[in-house]
Amino acid sequence: MLHKIKTLTLTLCLPLLISCNSENEQQTAETDVVYEDYQTFVTDIERESLTETELRAIESETYDSAEWEAMKENMQQQFNQRLQAVEQNQDQYSEEQRQEILDLENRYNQAVERRGQQYDDANRRYRLRRELLGVEITQNDLSEITQNNIAETYQRFVDTVAENGQNYEGRDWEMVEGWWTSLNNRYRSLQAEIPQQTTITIEQAQERYRELRTQYNIQ
Repeated sequence: MLHKIKTLTLTLCLPLLISCNSENEQQTAETDVVYEDYQTFVTDIERESLTETELRAIESETYDSAEWEAMKENMQQQFNQRLQAVEQNQDQYSEEQRQEILDLENRYNQAVERRGQQYDDANRRYRLRRELLGVEITQNDLSEITQNNIAETYQRFVDTVAENGQNYEGRDWEMVEGWWTSLNNRYRSLQAEIPQQTTITIEQAQERYRELRTQYNIQ
């Protein structure tokens, strides 16, 4: 009789035990998915940088700070959704996993800050180049600058530096020096085609730039 009771009890409880185990396994799988989704989102943000499309948009001034702010807000919303999901399952995670959730939040904030800095740097670089050269540049060799506009470009360059040099910071001067070197390289490539009077104007601009470098203590 006792054996029959045990058998009957086991028969009645077994489906319940199986059901509980199944629910636990499903919950564990769901919390793992949420956790992995949170991890993946943050690591993807860390790997991202400005795309070529974004760089071209910045260069053509069709990509402004409002667009970056909208993009950042969208990223933040997606991040908050994933963070909320893992926080709702905190008791399902190990101490190590809970610590990683905090670490990933810090890594996300740092990644967004870096991307914002990338935008600021690219935006500043293109704006400064346009201020200095005054022409639309699409090639690194400055092939848009010809014997017909190179003297004017030199003059604009040194006038801009003279007017704004006191506002330039270290990174700005690095870019100024880089564009100056590129402009001189372009001049050398055109030198055989340039008339004497244009050469004189360019040499005067070069002398003035050397004076400006001394004035602003550029090494």
